Amino acid sequence: MVTRREFITKGIGIAAGSTLLGRLGLALAEEPGLSRKPNILFVFADQMRNCNLACMGNPDVKTPNMDKLASQGMLFSNATSGFPLCSPYRAMLLTSRYPLSTGVITNNIKLARNETTIATVLKAQGYKTAYVGKWHLDGNGAADPNDGRIGFDFWQSGAVKELPKTKSDYKPDTQTDVAIQFMKEHAAEPFCLFLSWTPPHPPYIPPKRYETLYNPKKLKLRENVQGNIREARDELSKSYAMITGLDDNIGKLMKALDDLGIAEDTIFCFSSDHGDMLWSHGRENKNLPWEESINVPFIMRYPREIKAGQKSDVLLNSVHVVPTLLGLANVEVPKVMEGEDLSKVILGNGGPATGSREWRDKEPESAYILDVIPGPSGLTRGASTWRGVRTKRHTYAKMDGKPWLLFDLEKDPYQMNNLIDKPEAKELQDKMEATLQEWLKKTGDKFEPIDVWWERIGGTGKTGSAKNLGKKTKNPVNGDQR
Repeated sequence: MVTRREFITKGIGIAAGSTLLGRLGLALAEEPGLSRKPNILFVFADQMRNCNLACMGNPDVKTPNMDKLASQGMLFSNATSGFPLCSPYRAMLLTSRYPLSTGVITNNIKLARNETTIATVLKAQGYKTAYVGKWHLDGNGAADPNDGRIGFDFWQSGAVKELPKTKSDYKPDTQTDVAIQFMKEHAAEPFCLFLSWTPPHPPYIPPKRYETLYNPKKLKLRENVQGNIREARDELSKSYAMITGLDDNIGKLMKALDDLGIAEDTIFCFSSDHGDMLWSHGRENKNLPWEESINVPFIMRYPREIKAGQKSDVLLNSVHVVPTLLGLANVEVPKVMEGEDLSKVILGNGGPATGSREWRDKEPESAYILDVIPGPSGLTRGASTWRGVRTKRHTYAKMDGKPWLLFDLEKDPYQMNNLIDKPEAKELQDKMEATLQEWLKKTGDKFEPIDVWWERIGGTGKTGSAKNLGKKTKNPVNGDQR
């Protein structure tokens, strides 16, 4: 058995990265005696909600390349950010472990460098691994490229000054160029590449080429928008412009894969770490269990295995992403991972979803969502600790241990009718509460008060914590401080 890389590099004298090389490598890998593994390209934005995709029914935003990617693969309607905050999401994504397992329970907590990640797993399988863009897993310390990047061979993050010079004013343009260069250099071998863009996260500063693309006055606001309507329209127009800038780069990535001849054998995903309230329910930012905050875009294209034009309503939570990617790559999921491999569900093989936990033997019926300690902006606005569950039809959440929100997404898609403690919803509330209790038990979550967790990471309790957050935070699992 020889690998695709060994056959190509030893048997063909063609420069790595050419279209001919990629196509020959993939074709020959189909022959007996040659092994082939799919590439993985996972691209995610920061603070982009699912309803801000044209292919999800938004008539205003322009996302032609994302729409094309979805038409060539599978579009997910129920992808969920299990912890809608930057650092906790990233830790969940890469490790497939819940926040109380990794200890990354708010921003500015460093992910332990001995964690098993998708990069450590695939590196052991012969993959070249890379991470480009926003990292946000260094705690409060300065990013150090030599700090054991949990399995990533190539790592480039931080400010523009750390990236190659470019004529563009939009950082994702440059980051995408770096990612494409990595793909060119490793087209002859399986690679796993994560590309993390910061937009459309505030401040809402769109690329210059799209500053006037959207007229705020002509945009349709969601029915649940409250508060400063003028500001809501202005922020929405800028967010859309930033998203369209990202869409350009999705197009660049698609073209690069085609030019290299590896599109057919690349699992290409696009998603986001969490959504953006953008004045829905009079709220800003994230950290909340409403759809605008937790329901994120998710597109998966894998031409060799996934038929074009597919749609899925499977409850794809953050922790399920890595096991599912490993499943699609025919790589065993480590037992330490807590998410589920949903590859069989996605491929339509008729079998149940498999995973590392015996308590999940079929497609998930609910997604566990939580916020242990909100980020600084959330704390400033009076947010607190909450836990909840999201099913295909309902959302239920408790804040500080008390029932808080209950919505029927089928009858009330904009979540404007809170059913908590209403007599007609008692049976539903009891059922959702029982489901939540199951999740708390399964994840070892005692739903402790926010003060307890804040003191555990070296803070001073809820009062004044927003001001102090980030000065010195300790990982409650491994004790590492930054």
